[in-house]
Amino acid sequence: MKPEIAILGIVIILLWGIWGFLYKYGVTRLGLLSTLLATSIFYSVLNVLIIGYLYKRGVGLPLEGTTAILLTGTAAGVTASILFLYALTKYPGSVVIPLTALYPAVSVVLAILILKEDINRLNGIGIVLAVIAGYLLSR
Repeated sequence: MKPEIAILGIVIILLWGIWGFLYKYGVTRLGLLSTLLATSIFYSVLNVLIIGYLYKRGVGLPLEGTTAILLTGTAAGVTASILFLYALTKYPGSVVIPLTALYPAVSVVLAILILKEDINRLNGIGIVLAVIAGYLLSR
């Protein structure tokens, strides 16, 4: 593995770990609806900044079939985020966070089936073990 991808992966894992913990902390202190409102406002502000940056760089929104696919993916992500916050109000973060962190396994299976991507045997074993871990965590 190249050092750059390892470092990038570690930084992403750390940031997502902090994100999950802070969401659990926030939902515990504020409740579901106040947390949803606060995070939605903050995401909106960040999105306006990102849109402004991209517009300034001349990036336009493509009006093709792929845009509909991205919109559907965004809707799935937003719905999952709301359900994630709800799950954090009902169950321990120590269960919800690692269990829901298995979502890349779904992405991998879809990439194999639809995009015809290949994974090696060791990666496949890792995915199966991760799913088993998710099952064990949810018991």
